[in-house]
Amino acid sequence: MSALSLHASRPTLPGAARALRLELKRNAVPMLLPLLAAVFYFETVRTADGFPPVWTLRASVIGNHMLFEFSAFAGGLAAWAGSREGRRKTLDLVATTPRAAWVRLSVTLAGTLCWLLFAFLAAVATVYVQTALQATWGGPPLWPVLVGAACVTVVAVIGFTAGVLLPGRFTAPLVAIGTLLLYEVGLRAQLGMSPASGTYAVLSPGGQPPMLDAGVYYRVPPDVSIVQVMLMGGIALALLGVLGLAAGIRYLIRGGGLRVALRALAGRGDDVRLRLTAAVLIGCGIAASGTAVALAGTAQPDAAGGWMIPALHSAASDRPIPVDRDCTSAAAGAGARPAFQVCVSQAFSFYLHPVASALTPVAAEIAGLPGAPAGAREIASVTGGQVVMSGITGTPPVFDFTADHVGSVFGEFYGLGLGETVQAWGQVFQQGMLDAFLAGSPPHAGGPAVVPPQFLNGPTPLGAAQQAVENALLAPFGWQPAIAGQAAGQWHGPALTGILAAARRFGALPASARHAWLAAHLSALRAGTITLAQIP
Repeated sequence: MSALSLHASRPTLPGAARALRLELKRNAVPMLLPLLAAVFYFETVRTADGFPPVWTLRASVIGNHMLFEFSAFAGGLAAWAGSREGRRKTLDLVATTPRAAWVRLSVTLAGTLCWLLFAFLAAVATVYVQTALQATWGGPPLWPVLVGAACVTVVAVIGFTAGVLLPGRFTAPLVAIGTLLLYEVGLRAQLGMSPASGTYAVLSPGGQPPMLDAGVYYRVPPDVSIVQVMLMGGIALALLGVLGLAAGIRYLIRGGGLRVALRALAGRGDDVRLRLTAAVLIGCGIAASGTAVALAGTAQPDAAGGWMIPALHSAASDRPIPVDRDCTSAAAGAGARPAFQVCVSQAFSFYLHPVASALTPVAAEIAGLPGAPAGAREIASVTGGQVVMSGITGTPPVFDFTADHVGSVFGEFYGLGLGETVQAWGQVFQQGMLDAFLAGSPPHAGGPAVVPPQFLNGPTPLGAAQQAVENALLAPFGWQPAIAGQAAGQWHGPALTGILAAARRFGALPASARHAWLAAHLSALRAGTITLAQIP
């Protein structure tokens, strides 16, 4: 077989495919992937590691962290690729090629986008695989991935178009800086967004992290994600059309006038159908983006604490998800009393035993008293658009807490804070349950004392006598809230001295004596009529 026949037997790729293969080989994106990987690790992966392995919460790092670094790289690198012909002064040389300029630019843009989207999807896979190995419930949400891919695409198209129309050495860094500034402006606008101030900021992919249990008790509606993809897709579509008219626009930018620009377009030899297609793409892109902006202005808060678009919203998203809970029980006092049961959603089952270990011994101290909880359970952080605080509810009474709120503490299910021990973490649950128990309303006919979950304003601070009793009940566990807990900033001077003295007296009594006194005086203690001097 001759070399000529061997060469002829090789399969040949279409011209556009060969051009794309060459572009993938010489593109600048692969050279900066190690730097992007390092930034991704220190900015996104480490942040995701600090969140509990809940899918919706972990997926929020895509919009709130990953897009921050990927947008800067995508915009800058795409601008560098788009300005290649202008920087190298080859515009007149490539103008003589038979292929339309739009096709040639599209190949360069496609090669850049392939590398950027490959890096983005690899980064998403890193976060999702790590979460899959740790999560105990649920599955990977796809809408954040689609929004992220659309964002990387539109930023790359914006940067590429800027490089084509304004070629120069400083175009790429200016686009990268502008992208970061635009991201920060959108983030700031979304953080301060309210229905009264306008809701157009929902178009920004960056915002505050969702509730800890977002997607656990209620579905996350895709309304906002759809509008974001519509906006970004519309912008990308319009700019693709602008690239089809790049030759004439260059003349306009250089001050050649509209007539010169039109003559340049007609003299390019490009098919008239290409120019018409470019005009149609621009019109469709503007229409899609305008529709997205109009829809964003109608956004309203939803039942789960997020945002919904009425024209796109499905009523199914407002229905609660059937929640499977993991539970554990332990004896909560002597005698024939039922065991104290602690339940959490399966999404947070890794917190079940630490929470149970903290609450069960405290429940044993108050077991059998009016309104004492027979168990504890985690419930939704938001119901009907209202933030739910912890409290004791139901018959028999149960201590209800949420992933976001336990007593006066927010974000307890984020895990241990910096330098915090497991014991200190559990003390928040102990104080939260006793706060609700000691501040309860008097018993009513037909049932025990209950404290309904409170909304927005948080739990009512305990009075001096209530605080003294709480200190005495928690002292056997190695701490006193009036000194080291959430109530430490409330008491000072003589008031703190009196509380500590009353707590020492009450704590020195036998457990049976403390229990008998509380059974006889609990109603008065909750009503605030007991003074420190009346505590034995």
